Amino acid sequence: MSAEAGASHRAAHHADTRGLWLMVASALAFAAMAPFTRKWLQPIEPQSIVAARAVVMTLLFLAWGRLRGVDLLGKDRKGLLLRGLIGWLAISCYVWSTQHLPAGQAVLIQYSHPVFVAAVAPWLLRERPGPGHWPLVAAALLGLALALGVGASVDRAAAIGLVGALLSGVAYLTVRRISRTESPVTIVFWFSLVMLPTSLLSCFTPWSLLDSFASWVGHAPSPAAARAPLRLLPESGGEWLGYLGVVVAGLLGQVTLTEGLRLAGAARATAVTMAAPLFGLLFDLAFFGRWPTAIGLGGTLLVVVALSLLGILKPKSPATASEPADASPE
Repeated sequence: MSAEAGASHRAAHHADTRGLWLMVASALAFAAMAPFTRKWLQPIEPQSIVAARAVVMTLLFLAWGRLRGVDLLGKDRKGLLLRGLIGWLAISCYVWSTQHLPAGQAVLIQYSHPVFVAAVAPWLLRERPGPGHWPLVAAALLGLALALGVGASVDRAAAIGLVGALLSGVAYLTVRRISRTESPVTIVFWFSLVMLPTSLLSCFTPWSLLDSFASWVGHAPSPAAARAPLRLLPESGGEWLGYLGVVVAGLLGQVTLTEGLRLAGAARATAVTMAAPLFGLLFDLAFFGRWPTAIGLGGTLLVVVALSLLGILKPKSPATASEPADASPE
């Protein structure tokens, strides 16, 4: 190997390693949103939290796109709009679930979205399943059921979280299509741009879709379900700390995710993000002194291992050679 080739190989290896560490940082940041919301923001309207994140993301990715000379208007605007709407619904479900569920469960549910993608991709995207595809899908679903303690019925908050994970999977499939013509920065910019007016409008709408859905689904209300009327903005110092913490964590998660996927191979990078459910368990312990049960921990580990292997073992094919650089957990 020549000196020039060796230097190029080392540079590529360094970029790949940096990308993987950025993906770990992304998983940590996105997981941190859950305990901040659970601990300090239960009295706050979820759409206010979503709107605050949308404002900051829109400004940041507008500046990012301008500095890089990226076409932020995009080419597939219908696809970008659809991805933005689905992403808004997904992040709305995630924020709502973090107000009601333990952090570890909320993060695990949201990061289970690859199992829904894996379950439908062979048909919708005509993808060739990798080795052990269906056993791994089944193992991930079993692990999710064990971690949530799902028996004959599903808790309302868990049901909302699962809807959010399903929507995140649909958003991922949408990104798979529009990433053929759009840059990662354009996709994320449109996501935040669509999320901004929809969340602001929802803040001042007296009727809540998710609250209505939660009123009839599931076997029992979660502990935080019966609450006083929610406020749009924090009042105490702790609430402002949580509010800013969620916005900053979401922003750091999105930036590190976008850069990490750009530098590292998509399959391994996405597998690395499965550290997020483990971070969720650690946040549960650090913020609330909540230890996972043996069954819950075993189920979480089963989900993490199964979904990681699904990402790593996915075969290369013309339809999947170009992976999306926006696999955010919305």
